[in-house]
Amino acid sequence: MTDPNADRLEDVLDAFAMEETHAKVTLDRYLTTYPQYAGELIDLSRELMQARPPENEFSAADVAMIDAGWLKHAAAQPKSAADPFGALSPTRSREIAVEMGIPRQVVTSFRERRIQPASVPRGFMRRFAGALSISADDLFAWLSPPPAAAFARSYRADAQPAAAVQLSFERVLIDAGVSDDDRARLLADVD
Repeated sequence: MTDPNADRLEDVLDAFAMEETHAKVTLDRYLTTYPQYAGELIDLSRELMQARPPENEFSAADVAMIDAGWLKHAAAQPKSAADPFGALSPTRSREIAVEMGIPRQVVTSFRERRIQPASVPRGFMRRFAGALSISADDLFAWLSPPPAAAFARSYRADAQPAAAVQLSFERVLIDAGVSDDDRARLLADVD
């Protein structure tokens, strides 16, 4: 016959093991809440305290060697343009949309790299980059990699997530419901 409390015991022990600290206060809290598992909790506490790594595990020479390795690794990584939308607040995003005469949906499409940068008129790209406080070349470089699959937003999706496809600037404007006159004005924005 199996013990019906076995699953519950495992859950309690797992929860205790996942605690940030296994100090006396944490152990006391578990012992008060689950007195029926006192022996098992104390045994697990002792095991966890013995498995804790020593405080000063690395010598100064080891730390210097690790730091040098990280610097070498970082230098070998390809440099990419900084995300111009990283610190963009929703309020500023709304302001940029109004300044540029576009719906916020278009700003979001730029943020998500769903627009083919080569399809954006130079004048618009220059003005948009200025609103983001970066150069047009930096914005173009940042927009150039294709968008990544939006896995975070597909948690409860009915279909398997796929990588997003970059669309032309005109297609994004049409999808955003920009009028024909406004779309013609935005597409004719060349230097």
